[in-house]
Amino acid sequence: MKVCLAGVVALTFAGVLGAQTTRTPDPDAKFTLVVPAFISPDKTLGCKAAQEVRDRLDGDLNYHKLPVVPRDHIDQTLQASGFPVCDPITPSDTKQLASQLRADYIVDGTAIKKGDSVAIYPRLVLARDVSFAQPLPVAKGRSAGDAAKLVSKSFQAALAQIPGENQCYDLGHDASKYPQAIAAGRAAIAAYPPSTLARLCIANIYAEQKQPPDSIIALTQAVLQVDSTNRRALELAGQAYYDKKDLDNAVRAWTRLIATDPSNTDLVERVVGQIVQSGHADQALPIMDQVVKANPGDPKLEELQYRLLMVTKHFKEAAPLGEQVAKEDTAFADTLFFLRQVTAYAGDSQPQKAAELAARGVAKFPNNTSLQTLQAQQLINAGQLQQAKPVLLGILAKNPKATNAAVLLATVYSQTGQNDSTIWALHQAAAADTSGRSTAAKFALTQGNVWYKKGNATKNVDTLDVAIKYLAFSDSLVASPTPKFLMGASAFTAGYVADQAGAASKDCAQIKKADGYFGIAQSNVPAGLQMYPEPAKQILTALQQVLPIVQKQIKAYCK
Repeated sequence: MKVCLAGVVALTFAGVLGAQTTRTPDPDAKFTLVVPAFISPDKTLGCKAAQEVRDRLDGDLNYHKLPVVPRDHIDQTLQASGFPVCDPITPSDTKQLASQLRADYIVDGTAIKKGDSVAIYPRLVLARDVSFAQPLPVAKGRSAGDAAKLVSKSFQAALAQIPGENQCYDLGHDASKYPQAIAAGRAAIAAYPPSTLARLCIANIYAEQKQPPDSIIALTQAVLQVDSTNRRALELAGQAYYDKKDLDNAVRAWTRLIATDPSNTDLVERVVGQIVQSGHADQALPIMDQVVKANPGDPKLEELQYRLLMVTKHFKEAAPLGEQVAKEDTAFADTLFFLRQVTAYAGDSQPQKAAELAARGVAKFPNNTSLQTLQAQQLINAGQLQQAKPVLLGILAKNPKATNAAVLLATVYSQTGQNDSTIWALHQAAAADTSGRSTAAKFALTQGNVWYKKGNATKNVDTLDVAIKYLAFSDSLVASPTPKFLMGASAFTAGYVADQAGAASKDCAQIKKADGYFGIAQSNVPAGLQMYPEPAKQILTALQQVLPIVQKQIKAYCK
């Protein structure tokens, strides 16, 4: 196919008709029928079978009520648009052809040679929406002409549903007339029991009315028994199952829907989006695998698969696919790509590659602080703390309220034992906003707990001093029983160690230092009585015992 029919100026039906035929349709005729070339492994057979059906319908139908567009009119329109006359055309191009020829109905199908016979698989399609189709019984004959006779017969039988279906469609645009529309649809089904068109009309109205999912499912299942690949039925069924919270059947319906047109990126994206929004993104993965395999090298579908792999945290598969898509489409490598791709490498336990890619992103987008922050994070993950430090300081120089950068800088300082610098960085984070204040408080609490455990195990006063500093800072940001209690517990241990050393050496300074620690413990340990009742009680009991002793030591050694 050379060009799309939608892009070509249409030949008017009246002009072509007047030039090519002596029969003139009734000017009051409401419907016209077009029969394009059939799909077939043998192009000649597809073209011949369509012509046989066209001729048979033209002879059997009332020309004044349902005129059949002659082949020469179809051929001229196709040729004017650059289409070979015997090549099957896509559903969207068929719709355009019908529109240009002012046809309301289409008969399309597939023709296959089977031994000494020909089989035609015909459909009655509505030109207003080519997704609405009525499959007709398979027609088999010794020749295409014999099979066409059966197609004409089944087509005429299917026409019995048309008055009711049209009425259902027309009334279905007005919510106040839904009952009459549904009644018309049911009348169409009564007139032609296999009707898919009327059932779809009713199902659409039910969906608009928010009817119970089971009522919609019943109609769509009846359609799918006749037409297993009916897109509208599969779409309605998928949504109904989803509304019913039957996700397994919803995904099955959506999978079948995509299979009807796997190259339709909009359809695939919409369906996959529905599955992701349902909270079961993993179930979309096999669907995307099938779609990408059916359309190898399609960058849009590969990009969609990449995004899905990222959402589902399948980082090992996402990372190489992301690199592939970026090579195929350089515009894909935007800031969001680098952010995602770095996350993919990090999630796949490749911190070195993540850091390298983050550096590439920063080189390409030097003013993007999100990328710079991510680069620093990956350098930290890779153990390159000294390289991360200037990146973070640079971010804070430009934006002192960059909370994430400040917290990461605190991480660097804490891991290199620079505790005063760590607290400075946490001050920067706390100054940014309420969230930064909370984050800094939690960070300091975590560090205080770490140093408390070290000091309590080693009975090292300097280590316990670090714990007290972190815990006091945390409590100053967000007052809480936990940092208070841990600060008191740290001070009690430090006081006990200092008192033991002071008593042994009769050192007044050490004993007074111990007294100061015990004062901190006495003020803060009671905060833990509710959350940590047993250790808090033990420390308070011990304080009652040691405080009088310390006072006696002060009198004895501090003269």
